[in-house]
Amino acid sequence: MKIVVIDCSVSGHRETYYKEFTLAWASLGHDVLLCAPRASGTEQAATFVPIDTRPLRPLPVGQPIRKKLTVLHNACIRLQNLSAISRQIGDFHPDLVYFPCLDDLLPTLGPLALFDRLMPYPWSGLLVQSMLPAYRPGQPDVRPYLRSRHCRGIGVLNEFSTDSLKRFQPRIDCLPDFADLSQPDESYPLLHTLRERAAGRKIVSLTGSIGTRKGIDLLLSVIPTLPADEYFFLMAGKSWLTEEQTRRVKAFEAAHANCLFALERIPDEACFNALIAASDVVFAAYRHFSGSSNLLTKAAAFGRPIVVSSGQCMGRRVEHYGTGIAIAEDDTQACREAIVRLCRDGVPRPEGLAAYAAQHSLQRLVPILKSYT
Repeated sequence: MKIVVIDCSVSGHRETYYKEFTLAWASLGHDVLLCAPRASGTEQAATFVPIDTRPLRPLPVGQPIRKKLTVLHNACIRLQNLSAISRQIGDFHPDLVYFPCLDDLLPTLGPLALFDRLMPYPWSGLLVQSMLPAYRPGQPDVRPYLRSRHCRGIGVLNEFSTDSLKRFQPRIDCLPDFADLSQPDESYPLLHTLRERAAGRKIVSLTGSIGTRKGIDLLLSVIPTLPADEYFFLMAGKSWLTEEQTRRVKAFEAAHANCLFALERIPDEACFNALIAASDVVFAAYRHFSGSSNLLTKAAAFGRPIVVSSGQCMGRRVEHYGTGIAIAEDDTQACREAIVRLCRDGVPRPEGLAAYAAQHSLQRLVPILKSYT
């Protein structure tokens, strides 16, 4: 079969997703074309063409009218992007188009028949954020387009979201939330700085994209409650904070000798993994976050306990596998107690680490994709 893998971003874990989907399809013997921002190590497995799309505009905060206008503008951009993609891949004559992140490429407004004309090939893909608010007809939403006559089914990472999606698409596969588990890069300068500064203290890390949804306020409230001579705190990753928020975070760091806040992009997954492997506890008590995160997979693979917010997908998994502790997302005391306990005792159920890593390994992906051919 001739299969096109399409994505328009390398932010967050998007590059890992489209790279691994491309390699997985190629491993099944298919002729694969990758249409994405960059080839990302797939050159030996697939043909690559740079994607020709416009980026979606960021939604303004605290400006409801401008936000609505931006949503409408983005709806137009999505349709224009689909038209451009269809032209790009037309000469390839694909048997299947696969979107590793449907979230940014499906339409949100417009007739379903128009979408079927813009994307006239059989298609499938991964809906990354699949636990969505209640559907309201007429409001911008990707879900109605899952009813397309060309859709062959979709994948989700959050197994708790499938029931709410079945009214839009009967075939929903729960995919592993796999991660790039490259050997940690021991030469990463930030790793050396971390070890030197921590000087044997227990390391608690918040890594990845740094924004308020990542539970920063909770972590900052916990740090002063723990002995500075026993615990060291790392915050590392590309920042999405405002200037005022950044000033506040940096002022906090300057006032606490047991903090290292590197608000810059982590160069690659090997460097990211080096920070996880160096940590005693991984902090992931996100705010208002209902989705999955492959940070759970990284933490399990490198044998590190994790603190997450309770009630949603991540919390339910951590409680089921015993790979860490789930807490209320604003509970400073519970967070403090969780960090102390995990640093002292490790994960509640050590056997859960291997079980979780196996459940979300790349090895589970290929058989699922094979069922689409």
